Amino acid sequence: MTGLLRGVDYESPVVKYRGERILNTLRRVSGKESNVDPLFLIDTYYVHYLPLPILKTKGEIDQSDSIKYSLIDLTISSEIVNRNRNYSIANSAVSMALSVSYVQNLIEELERIRRTSQSQEEREAAEQILNGIMKGSQGKEGKQNQNQQQENQTTGKLMKQVHEKAMAKASEDANSVRSMQRIVGGNGAGTGSMMNFEGDIHDVLRLARNTEIKKILEFLSGIPKLGSFTKKRTTRYARGELYGYEEGSDLERLVPSELALPEELFDVKLAESQLLLYQKQIKETLGPIYLLLDKSGSMDGEKILWAKAVALALYSRARRENRDFYLRFFDNIPYPLIKVIKNAKSKDVIKMVEYIGKIRGGGGTDISRSVMSACDDIKDGHVRGVSEVIILTDGEDKIAETTVRRSLKEANATLISVMIRGDNADLKRVSDNYLVVYRLDQGDLLRVVES
Repeated sequence: MTGLLRGVDYESPVVKYRGERILNTLRRVSGKESNVDPLFLIDTYYVHYLPLPILKTKGEIDQSDSIKYSLIDLTISSEIVNRNRNYSIANSAVSMALSVSYVQNLIEELERIRRTSQSQEEREAAEQILNGIMKGSQGKEGKQNQNQQQENQTTGKLMKQVHEKAMAKASEDANSVRSMQRIVGGNGAGTGSMMNFEGDIHDVLRLARNTEIKKILEFLSGIPKLGSFTKKRTTRYARGELYGYEEGSDLERLVPSELALPEELFDVKLAESQLLLYQKQIKETLGPIYLLLDKSGSMDGEKILWAKAVALALYSRARRENRDFYLRFFDNIPYPLIKVIKNAKSKDVIKMVEYIGKIRGGGGTDISRSVMSACDDIKDGHVRGVSEVIILTDGEDKIAETTVRRSLKEANATLISVMIRGDNADLKRVSDNYLVVYRLDQGDLLRVVES
């Protein structure tokens, strides 16, 4: 028994390890043991991962592999797979998500048919297909031999039906994984290292199937500009990067061609600061992003969903700009501070996304207390380098202006307030920047993220 694709070295330790990883992930996602043939899992993975997977001929395979062969053939020729190929090729996390989700949904659908179908032929066909993808199985023995079973019309029809259903669900899961990679993984040109998520694909798949997270990812994935905006601050520096020319007398930045001038003319231009110089600058390090997010009862529904999308978008920006990210939810009390450092591992990011997905609106609103808790975090050294605090709220809360101003001054921090379908004159007076959003669409989100 061997694999079904040309060009894949099934004896390679890397390929074998990948099959074991997929099987282990399948067990963790489904929550039960599985005896699926690792070679079948390897083939389903490489169908998505390779740019041009080529199936062996039927004459090159064992008779016992006919079920697996038919399923891989259906996968290669699938329109869904071909559409996904734009982002699955050489993307190990997406390819693993596709293969794990496909096999899981395939098995679950076949087991459902075997258990509930009123047609005996369908039940037997489902069992035959299930047996065909399991390790060491020859398929179900019956009145017909294996060749005749494979050609059976009911089996072929059922195989195509369950394959299409499983592949459609797998594509949904993979789209969410891809969105998570793009939004919170920082996988853009010039934006630092890409967070792959392959090692935590079971957790990512679980999140991808969370209704709340799925809505947020779908909303954010429709904003192509989201991954392109980065905030840059530069300062002039004699040993920085070249970005232009100017006149002056700083010999350290002198353009070499000026040395060819006659000595008298050079001295005159030096005295009058008219020598041609390079303009140089360096990038300033940006401080962390600190976000306060209102989860009070009035925020429940569309408001908090939009605010959560803003939170993930701000984290995406922080990762691209190599900045730490801090998040604290609040209602009438501040909730625990969530920290995601700039070089965070995928597990830490997944925990943050999971936490955001679990939060529900409820409780009162105490804006003053939340802002002061952020200032205390800064003063007490729980967070470092924060100069701006962003607050998302719809609250009509009365602000303790004097106390809040004093806290901000002691923390040497500025306050950016985003009012969600509301207005607060007190908050406006203590804020350095004050925005009001009403539509809660992608345009409003970009206004906040780019401010």
